[in-house]
Amino acid sequence: MLSVSNLSYSFINNLFNSVENNDLQNTNLQKKILVNAFFEPSTRTSLSFESAMYKMNGNVITFQQDYSSIKKGESFKDTIKTLATYGDILVIRHPDISKIKEAESYVNIPIINGGNGNGEHPTQALIDLYTIHKYLKEKKIHHPIVHLNNDYYQTTTKVSILFVGDIMNSRAIHSLFYLLIKYKYIHIHFLPFCDCDPPMDIISKMISYKFYNETMIFSKDNIDLSIYDVIYVTRLQKERTNKNNNPDIIVDKEFMKKVKQDAIIMHPLPRNEEIDPEIDDDPRCVYYKQMENGVKVRKALLSHFLSN
Repeated sequence: MLSVSNLSYSFINNLFNSVENNDLQNTNLQKKILVNAFFEPSTRTSLSFESAMYKMNGNVITFQQDYSSIKKGESFKDTIKTLATYGDILVIRHPDISKIKEAESYVNIPIINGGNGNGEHPTQALIDLYTIHKYLKEKKIHHPIVHLNNDYYQTTTKVSILFVGDIMNSRAIHSLFYLLIKYKYIHIHFLPFCDCDPPMDIISKMISYKFYNETMIFSKDNIDLSIYDVIYVTRLQKERTNKNNNPDIIVDKEFMKKVKQDAIIMHPLPRNEEIDPEIDDDPRCVYYKQMENGVKVRKALLSHFLSN
């Protein structure tokens, strides 16, 4: 689980089926140990993995970099090999985009990418995809994302998704983008903050993939917000840039007036100024629901890797 590029339709379908059908109620990981190794700050990812493991009677070791032998000069390799000795699965977050792949070469237990720099965040993407799937299902919009209980939606209904924010540096957007383009009839547009346009690999993929011969990147003064089913917002990734400016797009009550009534607003959190708390009670805002889905999806992932 290092990248979404390796995820198949069948894997995603089986994972979501496990969540939908409550297949994990009797899962017991009593003798298994999860090691949370976060070399970068985290709230939801680290704690939701911990919560998921405890809910299945498993055990958790939390690695704390500031109190570790890294302070004495220990290498990344020796740290990872040590952690793998103590557990059955590793969740790693690291600011260096290459370190997750490097860690894989040192150990023989499963590794889950909890976020690698401005690269990817595959488990967040699965949570987001599941949230979108639930929304489309509840709205009775037939869609091609997953087929649950052998009910496969064959349709040409277009699902329009708008990514708002720091498209350049958001690993959550990068992973979700590469998941979404696996499916037909998903239309993706971007509304980036100033100087935060999509990276070239995403632009190239958009140009070459399927039906993308249209305008892909919009400005706040040149966009019709009413056409989108899903609006996915991210913060300005100040830790990955030299910019100290505030975002030039704010999702507030005025913004929401332009959004259709059956759309949803998503955000992987944490947020800064880009979403005004004044809209938190708007039923279209589902970022707290994403957080709830996080434990469910990560339970399914841990069960997949540790029950087999």
